[in-house]
Order: sequence, then C-alpha cells, then structure tokens
Amino acid sequence: MPQIRGFTLSLWGFRANPQGSPAGVITCPHNPAESSLASLGAGKEDMLNQRDYESASLQEVRALLRRHEAFESDLAAHQDRVEHIAALAQELNELDYHEAASVNSRCQAICDQWDNLGTLTQKRRDALERMEKLLETIDQLQLEFARRAAPFNNWLDGAVEDLQDVWLVHSVEETQSLLTAHEQFKATLPEADRERGAILGIQGEIQKICQTYGLRPKSTNPYITLSPQDINNKWDMVRKLVPSRDQTLQEELARQQVNERLRRQFAAQANAVGPWIQAKVEEVGRLAAGLAGSLEEQMAGLRQQEQNIINYKSNIDRLEGDHQLLQESLVFDNKHTVYSMEHIRVGWEQLLTSIARTINEVENQVLTRDAKGLSQEQLNEFRASFNHFDRVSRGPAHRKRNGMMEPDDFRACLISMGYDLGEVEFARIMTMVDPNAAGVVTFQAFIDFMTRETAETDTAEQVVASFKILAGDKNYITPEELRRELPAEQAEYCIRRMVPYKGTGAPAGALDYVAFSSALYGESDL
Repeated sequence: MPQIRGFTLSLWGFRANPQGSPAGVITCPHNPAESSLASLGAGKEDMLNQRDYESASLQEVRALLRRHEAFESDLAAHQDRVEHIAALAQELNELDYHEAASVNSRCQAICDQWDNLGTLTQKRRDALERMEKLLETIDQLQLEFARRAAPFNNWLDGAVEDLQDVWLVHSVEETQSLLTAHEQFKATLPEADRERGAILGIQGEIQKICQTYGLRPKSTNPYITLSPQDINNKWDMVRKLVPSRDQTLQEELARQQVNERLRRQFAAQANAVGPWIQAKVEEVGRLAAGLAGSLEEQMAGLRQQEQNIINYKSNIDRLEGDHQLLQESLVFDNKHTVYSMEHIRVGWEQLLTSIARTINEVENQVLTRDAKGLSQEQLNEFRASFNHFDRVSRGPAHRKRNGMMEPDDFRACLISMGYDLGEVEFARIMTMVDPNAAGVVTFQAFIDFMTRETAETDTAEQVVASFKILAGDKNYITPEELRRELPAEQAEYCIRRMVPYKGTGAPAGALDYVAFSSALYGESDL
C-alpha cells in the first residue's frame, strides 16, 4: 500500500520527503493539473460573458461560432484532468489525509469553476446560434427585399419618366389614345401600391425582429443600395404626377376639340368655295370660247360674272379669318378637306385673272371689229379656228387653252383654212404675226392677219379713220394713247413702225398714223 499510495500521491503532486521532514509526513506542493486548469479558466469567463455578437454581422457571428467551437474542443480536452483531480481527492479522503479538507476545498473550487465554464460555454453557444438564426432570417428578408424592390424601383422610374414625358399630338384621336393609356396606367396603381406595401412590410419585419431581440438594425442592405425611403419618395412623386398628367391631358383634349371644330368649320367653307371657284374658272373659259351671241352680249355676260365674283369675295374673306384662327392655334393639317388656303388663294387669283383677261380680250375684239369693219360672223369664225388650235402641247393635256398658238399649230390652222404654204411664205407670215420672235401667235395677231387676208373692203382710209377715233380726231397719235387703247403687243408694233409726226402743233413724240396706215396697205413706200 505504501508503494501504491506513494504512486497515487505522486500523481496528485504529493511526495514523501524523508530528508528534512519527520518520517511519515507528506507535503503538498502546487498541483500541475490544478495549475493547468487555473490557466484555462483565467480570463475565459470574461470572454464567455462578452456580448460582442449583438453588434456583429452574420459573417462575423459565424466566425465567432467557429472560434467558440475551437474553444469548446480545447475545453473538452481538459475533461479527463478534472475527473482525475476529483478521483485523487476522493482517494486522499479515503486515506484520511490530514489536509483532506483543504484538498476537498480546492477540488470543489476547480469543479465549480469547471461547471461555470461549461455553463457559460453552453450559454454563449446558445446565444451565438440564436443570433446566427436571427441574422440568417434578417439576411433572407434583406435578400427578398432586394429581389422585389429592384424591379419595383425600375417600374417607378419608368412611371415617373412616362408621366413627365412631353407629348406632341395633332388630333382628338391621338389625345384620346394618350388618355386611354393613362387610364390603363392608373388602373395598375392599386396593385403597385400593394406591392409597395409588401416590400415595405419586409423591411418592417426586419425592424420588428431587431426591436424584439434588441438588435441594432444595419443601416444598409448588402444586396441593394435602395432604401425604403427611396421607394416612398418615388411613389409620392408618382402620386403627385398622376393628377397633374390628368389635368394636362384634359386641357390638351379640350384644345384639340377646339382645333377640330376649327378644322371642320374651315373645311365646310373650303369645300364649298373651292368647287365654286373651279366651276367659275371653267364657266369663264366657256364664255371666252363661246361663239353664241354678239360681242356685246358676251361682254354683258362677262360683266355679270365679274360682279358675281366680286360679290363672292366675302366668302374668301371669311375663309381667310378661319384660316388665321387655325394658324394661331398651330393647326397645319386638315383631313376634312383637300383645299388649303393657299390652293384657294391661287384659284381665286386665277379666277380674277381669267375674268379680267377674258373681258379685255372681248373688249379688244370689239375694238378690232369696229376698227376693221368685221362682221360678228367673221369674228366668230376666226375665234373658232383659233380656239381649235390653241393648245399647250400635244400630250394628254393638249386641249388646254392658253390664248396663243405655237408656230406648228398656227401653220396647221392656216392649212385647215385652205392656205398653201411654203417655207418662205410661212416665214414671211410669221414675221407679221410674231414680230418680236416670241415663238407664239396671239389671238390679236391672228385676227390682224386674218383681217388683212379676208376683208376685201379694208382700205387705208378705214384704218386711218380707226386711228383718228383712238387719237380723239387729231392728225397724230401719241405712244401713250396707243398703249392705253391697244393691246400691249399691238401698241408696241405700231409705235416701232410709225414715223414721227411732222405737222405743227403736235407734242414731242407724236406719231404719224396716216403714213403708217398707207404703208400698211401698200399705198406708200414707208
């Protein structure tokens, strides 16, 4: 037994010391196992009592758990030592060791410390695992927030952009289309608001968890930079822009409705004025080409038409007023009519020009008839021949009249009237009817030529008498009187060929129409 006792005691750290001590006295120096356990527990209680996990992130908590597991492994390695110390203490008690009470006290302190370390270790493990689960829940909620908030934020950005989009419409239909699209968008707002509530609800759950467990919520979401306040701000902007868009669209609709009324008002008049002008142009053309009745009757009809045209001017003025309203409203298209104001103006000017030209032609025919002594039948015959060959071209529009004949048409006209023309003779005639080499034969030049060719009773005296009427019974005539009384080409023809008047009492530039008439009929060498 002493040998066993000595072996057991040596394990505890006790040893016999016969030198310097009475026989049988046992000393108890410092125990290595006890010292090792003491060093293990030193400072660990403070570490185990730390609440560093409360402000840690999920990754940090997981790192703390890994360190805690390492600590637990280290702590478990000392379990056998604690049990060995307890066994040694028990053995000393059984041997009635005289300092058993001290040993028991020291053993109890070690066991209490060990139990306390175990309790604190388990408590910290439970706290770390609970915190890990909480942070995992928060992390999943943050991920769900990011997953739903990102597309919703894109929708909000698109909605804000659409609601602020500047449109350009030109009709009621286009505006109605925008209104329909806006109403469809407004119908999506309740569902969008529910989605917003769900997204903010996720953030609310995170806050609730933090409040319940005393956690400090993270200011940022690791999965998205968007905050709930950002979503609310954009949502408030959408709600503010929707009624504003409503108002502007309704104002635009009202404006387009006014524009549409202006279009219809203009179109109603233009659709009446345009055909009226076209019909009058054709009617004046028919009157100009008509052969029925005397020139005086034709003139009376033309004067009546001229008066009707003048009386119709108020309709043009009213149409101009409607056009001005359209211009002020920036309306430049009108699907209700093919007539623009420019078309109406051109047609109106064409009508005024046509009636004035036709009246002037008839007046000239009256003067020609009276001056040359032509009968109405002869004049009608000349006009019928002229009108037949009066055409612009030989294409699809060859029947369009323009009041003059080209040389080929003039040649065809003469041939149809029985003339046998050679090139030399035709060239001579062209110098008479086209003295300015303009390449056309006017009706007045044609009448002059035909009068000289057909009027058997024409004499120089008759021409002199006609000029005397134009000159107001004077023996001379001035260029101004010729230009005033005769067509421009005919007047210039006479002015170029008349010699200066040599008599007395005449103003400067006076012309001798007697000598001109004699030369015209071959009665002088002028």
